[in-house]
Amino acid sequence: MEQTKTNKSVGKKALMIFFVIVILLSAVVETLICRGGPQWLYAVLMWIPAAAATAANCVSFWENGEPFSVKKLFEKGGFRKCRLRYVLLGCLLPLVYLLIPYVVYWIFSPADFAYHGVPIWVILKDVLPVLVIGTFISLMSALGEEIGWRGFMVPALYERLGRDKTLLISSLFWCCWHLPLLIGGEYMPGTPLWYQLPAFVLCIFPVGVIVGLLTLESGSVWPAAFLHAAHNNYDQSVFQIVTAGASKMYFVSETGVLTILCAWAVAAILYIRAKKQTNHL
Repeated sequence: MEQTKTNKSVGKKALMIFFVIVILLSAVVETLICRGGPQWLYAVLMWIPAAAATAANCVSFWENGEPFSVKKLFEKGGFRKCRLRYVLLGCLLPLVYLLIPYVVYWIFSPADFAYHGVPIWVILKDVLPVLVIGTFISLMSALGEEIGWRGFMVPALYERLGRDKTLLISSLFWCCWHLPLLIGGEYMPGTPLWYQLPAFVLCIFPVGVIVGLLTLESGSVWPAAFLHAAHNNYDQSVFQIVTAGASKMYFVSETGVLTILCAWAVAAILYIRAKKQTNHL
């Protein structure tokens, strides 16, 4: 297991500034979105964590008495080399915890699958280009979040709190950051709020654990960015589009029971693996 490449470079003031900027700016932008603001506000929202991380990293130079360096600023943001397998895992893991639930749903409700009865080669011909190209397009927005969440927040918490508390806090914060949009009816509609909020948290929390573990092992923001981009693209641009059914959000996507079970299973497997590797060091 690779060690996270941090050197306790993030001071308390930098960490505080990160959370203050994220919370205040996100509150403003999410309020505007919920009040009917334009679609481009979503792009602004997703780059707020990156802006907050950049400001916090600039403060960390001052706190540590280091001369400012653009190269070091990028490194502090998580832009480090990592093994290709971590990036590939970032692209493949969302297929596991997202596609399996959809396949189960399609088997038990075939009429709700747009490609029901269509040869597999036709499905792959239509879907594969969207899965691949769409992920790179989605990366442009997902990277904004991940520079903040896993490029800055996870390493900064890890050097203070260790792995378990870092995974807990970072995953919960990531969940809570989305909740105003759910409450405002602007994200993942299809179920009543009393079900939607806890189901979303139960689904996204283990995804936060998965991407946090991937970050800590790789020491880079890139696997997290690709996982986030792949997750959004696979679910919102492919699987949801080809799936009908008034009750589908109870079973699949980010509020579905089947997705919750799969995400927790993957998170548990990766966590147990990481713990075993740590014990062997």
